[in-house]
Amino acid sequence: MIVLKRGNSPLILCLPHSGTEVPPAIGGRLSATGRLQMDISWHLDQVLDIADLLDATIIATTISRYVVDVDHDPRMRKPEEEDYARALCPLTTLDGKRLYKAGEEPGPTEIDQRVLLFHDPYHAAVRQQIDRIRRLNKTVLLFDCQSRRSKPGPVPGVMLPIINIGTHDNTSCHPDLRNTFAGSFTGLTGFNVSTDDGVKGRYISQTYGIPESQIHTLTLVIAQRSYLRHETPPFEPDKARMARLRAVLLEGFTRTLDWAGWSGTPQLRNLVQSARATGELMTVERQNSTDSVGDGGQASTPAGKPVQLQTTQQHATAVTAAERKLVRPIIPDNFLEADVAE
Repeated sequence: MIVLKRGNSPLILCLPHSGTEVPPAIGGRLSATGRLQMDISWHLDQVLDIADLLDATIIATTISRYVVDVDHDPRMRKPEEEDYARALCPLTTLDGKRLYKAGEEPGPTEIDQRVLLFHDPYHAAVRQQIDRIRRLNKTVLLFDCQSRRSKPGPVPGVMLPIINIGTHDNTSCHPDLRNTFAGSFTGLTGFNVSTDDGVKGRYISQTYGIPESQIHTLTLVIAQRSYLRHETPPFEPDKARMARLRAVLLEGFTRTLDWAGWSGTPQLRNLVQSARATGELMTVERQNSTDSVGDGGQASTPAGKPVQLQTTQQHATAVTAAERKLVRPIIPDNFLEADVAE
């Protein structure tokens, strides 16, 4: 099922890995490890409930990435047991543990069915919303939003940075946009940032990013230690960490809307300041530093005065990227969409 909430600003937030639903015919074949769903973007939808303030569009799927990963190329149908990163219907977790009971892995016909039922409708909805936002705004800002465990892979001691930004080496968006968003984390204690190092972006950002046509896409991967109390079942959120992360991301997204020249940014800034003044939104404390600060540890609860959202200079021209796949025809407005209940 596609979960769609429409906004009118240039910002689109895609959540390809927040779904947890597994059809019964598949769930009974999963291993004990597979049923834990360790690689889901747990509670990321709660972090991004700032979308209303941003007047952003949200596109999510309720289906688990273990059924089919909508952020992978549908042409790559063959399961790659040795390479999780290339699996459309993965057979292992990020740290190499088997998802299925022996002999219960999906075959080619089943994979085709999963793509038809779940992958294709998600991307039809993405294309529809890109087309709609382009009619409302001259610029589209699409973020592929995900979260992962802090130690997602098999290499011991390797910690995922808190914020990971991928732009396919500046080909899926204007470099000024990447710098604007990454710069919003400067001076924040407990936040370290990686850009196009490890996380470069996958199918969503690669397919839809056409900066020369003012469609800019970025992949945002957040380490789960920044907002979860435990990165294992039951994946309990930490209210203080989540509140701080939410406030920090709100500022970052606001700067990108400013960069895009959205007319609603001044009103958004006023709403943010009012929310901070009443305590509905946490304030953000920054150090006097020109570099991002963070040791990869858990985010701490800040205290201090509200930070004025800074205005960045609007871009003048878009970079010329390599030839990209054009956005395909848009589907009808009522096709497989369900508005989020208030």
